[in-house]
Amino acid sequence: MAKLNVPLTKTSYFRLKRELAFAEEGFDLLDQKREILIMELMRLVHRARSIQEEVAEKLKAAYRALEQAMLESGAFELGREAVHAQYDHKVDISLHRLMGISMPAVEAKHEEMGVRYSMASSSPRTDEATRCFLDALDGIRELAEVETKVWRLAREVKKTQRRVNALEKIFIPDYKETQDHIISTLEEKEREAFFVMKMLKARLTAQREEARKDHV
Repeated sequence: MAKLNVPLTKTSYFRLKRELAFAEEGFDLLDQKREILIMELMRLVHRARSIQEEVAEKLKAAYRALEQAMLESGAFELGREAVHAQYDHKVDISLHRLMGISMPAVEAKHEEMGVRYSMASSSPRTDEATRCFLDALDGIRELAEVETKVWRLAREVKKTQRRVNALEKIFIPDYKETQDHIISTLEEKEREAFFVMKMLKARLTAQREEARKDHV
């Protein structure tokens, strides 16, 4: 039984043959795309884990420095210094294409660290904590960029996998089965036509033989 509802003719057969060749070519391209995306996804996942560890260490050092600054200056004095130690940060996000996927590139610019509070009343630990947190911001920026890329790649891999599966398990098999059915039907019709022609030929031969005997 044909999977596709098409006329069982040679025209349909050749049309399906062309479409099947196109589908198989598309399958090969999608399969290659899937492999490339998976490789890039695995690379970025590994990079994200590495950045996560780096950021965790930087934040640990920053909070450790903040704790020391609080012990030396006290929570009230540290809070007063923090009011004056505000920095401007600028984040720029641009996009580039990777195999049709919009991928972000994140850049962060931080205002240079300077003296924002009284040198006499502040602790060197305050400067150290500030430096540590600013350093952690760069890692957080990179982590946000890489994790966004991971999510977009994972979504595209899933979409590509669905298309590959549809071609491999539904579209291509249906076309092949329909082609086989058309060939089988056409061959059966040819056999029937040959049998009919053979019967007609035998009948005509018999009629000629009878006519010849009558004349004799």
